[in-house]
Amino acid sequence: MNTFKEKIYQTAIAQVKEKINLLKTERKAINDGILEDTKSSAGDKFETGRETMSRDLMTVENQLKQANFEFDELCRFQAIKEPSSTVQEGSLVQVGSDKYLISISLGQVTVDGQKLFMLSKNSPLGEILVGHKKNDQLDFRGKSITITELQ
Repeated sequence: MNTFKEKIYQTAIAQVKEKINLLKTERKAINDGILEDTKSSAGDKFETGRETMSRDLMTVENQLKQANFEFDELCRFQAIKEPSSTVQEGSLVQVGSDKYLISISLGQVTVDGQKLFMLSKNSPLGEILVGHKKNDQLDFRGKSITITELQ
């Protein structure tokens, strides 16, 4: 695998790990809040506060589940070593001056001073790019785009 692409994965994995750690910290704080509220509250105020914290906990749990899924997906894509002749998950694609890594939707990432976008194959642009080859011309939102590089 090309070293730039490997650095992209390392950067993305580090970002997702940080997100997971923050969510775990938030989950612990909510759990601690629920326990503290149990010790010191009574009545309707207790029920409302506990319900709010339970919803917050569920939201954090869902976000944590998604972040763990993203981490697993990044590791799976990182393991793909053979370049493909068509755009697929794990492909690094250049369209004009913009670079895209087809993986998870992480948005803009900067690696070695270069900005690129990590997007899902299910994103609008990802759906158009997948299956095409270098030098293919495509129509995206009324504009003609050309795949100039594919790794």
